[in-house]
Amino acid sequence: MYPRPSRLAEVLRDGGVALGSLTLLQEPAIGEILGALGYDFVVVDTEHAAADEQSVLAMVRAAGSAGTTPLVRLRRIEEKDLLWSLDSGAGGVVLPLVETGVQAVEAARLTHYPPVGDRTLCSAARAAGHGTARGDFDRYLTWAGQNTTVVALVETPTGLANLDDILAADLDVLMLGRADLSVKLGLGYQPTHPEVEKHAIAFVDRVVAAGRVAGMLAYSAEEARRWIDRGVRFVVYSQPEMLLSDAYRRARDEILGGTP
Repeated sequence: MYPRPSRLAEVLRDGGVALGSLTLLQEPAIGEILGALGYDFVVVDTEHAAADEQSVLAMVRAAGSAGTTPLVRLRRIEEKDLLWSLDSGAGGVVLPLVETGVQAVEAARLTHYPPVGDRTLCSAARAAGHGTARGDFDRYLTWAGQNTTVVALVETPTGLANLDDILAADLDVLMLGRADLSVKLGLGYQPTHPEVEKHAIAFVDRVVAAGRVAGMLAYSAEEARRWIDRGVRFVVYSQPEMLLSDAYRRARDEILGGTP
């Protein structure tokens, strides 16, 4: 939210590695915890969660107050979904199922103000400080251009086939969705399958070679380090619900011995 700079945008602009997490849980404390630990961003997932605008707003507020950049994973690439997410004060959006250059160009157009794009504005929106930026609104417009991060999720064989066209759009991060890709390849849910791994390595190499930021969801700290060594600079480390379920499963097995 204006005028605080986006931690995520600054890290990426400086050539660093941005570390964050993603959650379907509508719990503002998650962003507060990540911020307190120095994480750069949190993705609030609305694509796979029954999240309404007010719960997303609460998540955005909590994360921003804690110093970690909130991103909203959208349900679709649609103008009004993009608009309310950014106007809420989110530091950016995650676009689902990007498969064509046309989709990528449209998303870039709708997430940037003129003259770069066609995002409509509201000077009273939370993103603009609830009207406090009106005295020098051009300063806010410049700030928004520097502090909005747009992430494209490539999750299908079609998206991979059209990667060059997607790379040509003015997007900040291109991230591979290995889980969906594994299912679309007919492998079932196997995001670490060797065939998926082959596609993932090629994806990262192509994105980095094009001068773009490559993103990946890492299922473990060791895997995160491996992807960073490959050139990934936008790392989504697991999800709180996965970490909780794994911890409770291990505890149950240690306490009761084995599965029920």
